[in-house]
Amino acid sequence: MEKRETKTQLINEITTTGLQTAAKKLGASATKKQIRKGVSKNLSLIDQLLRIALIKSKDPSKRTQRNMEFIGLGVIAAHSFYKGLKKKKRLWIFEGVFLTAALGGVLLATQLKAAKQQIR
Repeated sequence: MEKRETKTQLINEITTTGLQTAAKKLGASATKKQIRKGVSKNLSLIDQLLRIALIKSKDPSKRTQRNMEFIGLGVIAAHSFYKGLKKKKRLWIFEGVFLTAALGGVLLATQLKAAKQQIR
């Protein structure tokens, strides 16, 4: 059985390679180091947001924290996108698009979870 650190490193490596490939296909060259620097700090935020969004707890403080994290991720995504447009850096634009897609995925998962709970 693999250790948790090994799984985390494997997931990070797969994510980084995937983002590097996507950036190359879209016309922006980026090294793995550049991608890790820009996205790695945001991956932990996305991971934490997913954990909070999918918790069954009905504690109001968790809902408030989840909403604040939604807002934070949205602001980070918008800032990355704007910074990329302003400085004409494709990599930052792609980072903003990636974070927006991640935020959309988390929101979709949250809504699907809420819909399933209402059906029961």
